[in-house]
Amino acid sequence: MRSAALVLSLATAASLSGACGSSSAPCTPGAAGVDTGGAFPSSLSAYCQVSIQNAQVTPSAGVTPYDLNTPLFSDYAVKYRTVWMPAGTSAAYQTTGTFDFPVGTVLTKSFGWPADFRVAGAPVKWLETRVYIHTSSGWKGSAYIWDDGQQTAQVSAGGEIDDISFIDTSGQSLTAHYLVPSQSECSKCHANDGSPTPLGPRADQINRDFAYTTGTENELAHWTKLGLVKGAPAPAQAPVMPVWNDPTTGTTEARARAYLQANCSYCHDGDGEARTTGLVLLDTNTDPMSLGVCKGPIAAGKAAAGQQYDIVPGQPGASILIYRVTSTLPSIAMPEIGRSLEHVEGVQLLSEWVTGMTGSCPSAAGP
Repeated sequence: MRSAALVLSLATAASLSGACGSSSAPCTPGAAGVDTGGAFPSSLSAYCQVSIQNAQVTPSAGVTPYDLNTPLFSDYAVKYRTVWMPAGTSAAYQTTGTFDFPVGTVLTKSFGWPADFRVAGAPVKWLETRVYIHTSSGWKGSAYIWDDGQQTAQVSAGGEIDDISFIDTSGQSLTAHYLVPSQSECSKCHANDGSPTPLGPRADQINRDFAYTTGTENELAHWTKLGLVKGAPAPAQAPVMPVWNDPTTGTTEARARAYLQANCSYCHDGDGEARTTGLVLLDTNTDPMSLGVCKGPIAAGKAAAGQQYDIVPGQPGASILIYRVTSTLPSIAMPEIGRSLEHVEGVQLLSEWVTGMTGSCPSAAGP
């Protein structure tokens, strides 16, 4: 565990020399022996998936970048995602849930921060890249920590916590106590029902445009063209998740439900770790009670702050859900891991959703 602040340098990072993605030493993307039962290699370059060049995460040849309509919040981190599959294989399209990826698939997600979010195009200092591999015995993941020079990333099986300071879009100085997860902590979110799986790459999340080096194109169409997914309809016939912070993509309710789907439903899906709470935050849930409306907490203790219901229509200040997504106390905050800061804009969206609800709960306390 490192306690010293991570200094966010604006210096341009040098490209990897003789490593993955280097023109002087091309390499072949792959799972680097993990699929055959081997341990995670010590260096990220062994996979030949991504490198950092000129302060940008750069995919190797044959590795495809992608993004999501409504991603998980992670202490305001900038993220860069990629997918790679063995030649001749494809993911099977599914209308709901994550695609059925072939064995050998490698997914990466890199996390970083600019020093000042107010500066358009400011260089990003990258902290970690997570690798998630579909092996013959299931999905396995590990984090890799980038060195200060942004040239190499070493495996971090045990995880760590880093203090990361930056200036947000409003000009406020923030410090995140950011968690790089251990290999065992991956299952906290990705295998809460006992079946490890990716969470992001699904039809409604990648049905969006992406600025590829070859031009802007719909991701779902691009994956189909490359053979990364089979059986997908045209984007117009596929589901689309609203973008949580873009009002043109959906109503306040639709965007709030998308936010809960991305940030909470991996546990609150009726089968996962939070199944005993009775709170189901899937965007497909149509039952107000299990969604939290006038539903009392189950064994929440001080995390309920003395409030009676998960959601009180018209009263975000009296709603346990709002209290828990606002709090940064480890024993109260939701999600349980993955953030140390309040997502102010996300809380505002959820509060607007609750404010717009009609009706009342029996003996509900006021805000």
